Amino acid sequence: MKSNLIFLTPFFAAFHFLFIGCIAPLAQKELVSEIPAPQSWESNHSSIDANLSETGWARTLGGKSLVKVIEQAWAENPDLLILSERLIAQGERATILGAQLLPTAQAEVTGSRSKRNLIGFNLPNGSTSFTSNSFTSGLNISWELDLWGKLADNRDSALRAFEADSLEYKGSRLSLAGQTAKAWYDLIEGTQQLGLARKSAQSFIQNQTFVEERYEKGLANGLDKNLAQAIAATAQAQSLALAGQLESDTRRLNFLLGKYPSNTLDQNLSEEIGEFPDPQISIPTPSQTLTQRPDLLAAEKKALSAGLDLQVARKNFFPSLALTGGPGSRSDEFENLLDQNFQTWGINGSLTQPIFNGGRLRAAQRQAKAIQAAAWGQYRSTALRAFAEVENLLAAEIRLAEQEKLIELAAQSSEQAAKLSWERYQRGVEAIFNALENQRRAFDARSRAFNIRKQRLHNRIDLYLALGLSPLAEKS
Repeated sequence: MKSNLIFLTPFFAAFHFLFIGCIAPLAQKELVSEIPAPQSWESNHSSIDANLSETGWARTLGGKSLVKVIEQAWAENPDLLILSERLIAQGERATILGAQLLPTAQAEVTGSRSKRNLIGFNLPNGSTSFTSNSFTSGLNISWELDLWGKLADNRDSALRAFEADSLEYKGSRLSLAGQTAKAWYDLIEGTQQLGLARKSAQSFIQNQTFVEERYEKGLANGLDKNLAQAIAATAQAQSLALAGQLESDTRRLNFLLGKYPSNTLDQNLSEEIGEFPDPQISIPTPSQTLTQRPDLLAAEKKALSAGLDLQVARKNFFPSLALTGGPGSRSDEFENLLDQNFQTWGINGSLTQPIFNGGRLRAAQRQAKAIQAAAWGQYRSTALRAFAEVENLLAAEIRLAEQEKLIELAAQSSEQAAKLSWERYQRGVEAIFNALENQRRAFDARSRAFNIRKQRLHNRIDLYLALGLSPLAEKS
């Protein structure tokens, strides 16, 4: 009877551990943040039937030139390359955690030689000590059984985190594409502004020469001459300032392309700087935006990862079972290790149950619960911010389109007025101040027309990014 009780003692202990593990705190239900997505956007914007996932917005917006520039930025930008390597490291972390589900095995060969002194024993030849050798070899196998799915949850959490990092990397690619496209159009607008400024300076220099000739003939006074000189000098100074800004824009684009920040572009690229395209747009619905923006998808993956971390924190209360052992051999002679007569084997089991840890496990669970709630809150905040961005950009799209029409009308009218005013001055029926001022207004109006078109393109790029649309065609 006594021997039976001794035999059953391990089973009673195992039952006790399992019972204690079952009184661990219950897991909370996964928090899901509902996002109230409307059926359509508030801004009344008519969309064009076009599938940008097949062509990408870069080709629609800027043609082959913009596609080439973005491809180069994605391939050579150093910051993007850094993020790519960090993403690889995060993926390997998930692989490492996943390996915990599998047994580990390692081969081992050991050897030892020891000497013992024996006092009081009558050994042959009067020896009072002897030496011995011991050699072992074997395969050591260890395996923690995933009884409760804790190790699987830990692996899945790392996978969700890796997926979140992958989506953030995708978002960084989109952001870089947007920065590159904006820099590209900054360069185009800068080229046009510089050309306009030089044209303006040349025109005012010609006016100055004409007024000086009239002054020498006594047909103009000193005030006319000084006004002409002042406006011509101002136009030349403006031209120099715009040349410096164009060099700065060129350096910025070269940096984004992963090149030395030179103030000159590659010959092939500089030849492709042309006029602004006529942009068109296709608008996804708000619900589609939730499934397209990388930052939203990444926030969701982080929330799912936090939920799995909460499961792991709960399962840390449960007992764990580990097995160790394996085949081997032992002998006093090294050459006998491969002899089957000296083979051995062994297996050990270990069942552990947390009992007292100063509240560490419960604190860890509360911490994981708070992190999960914060992650879902961040997801909701990101979604609402995304909706606000799109609504603002759509409203700006309508407003900028109307502004462009009015500014273009103002530019054409100003140019016509400047032409008529100069003709009147030449006939002597218009003051020089009015003629020069009308010319200056005409050039300023045309400059604003260039700038408002660039603003529209920048707003369009931001809108594409806010909608989570890719600049290049998606590969199947």
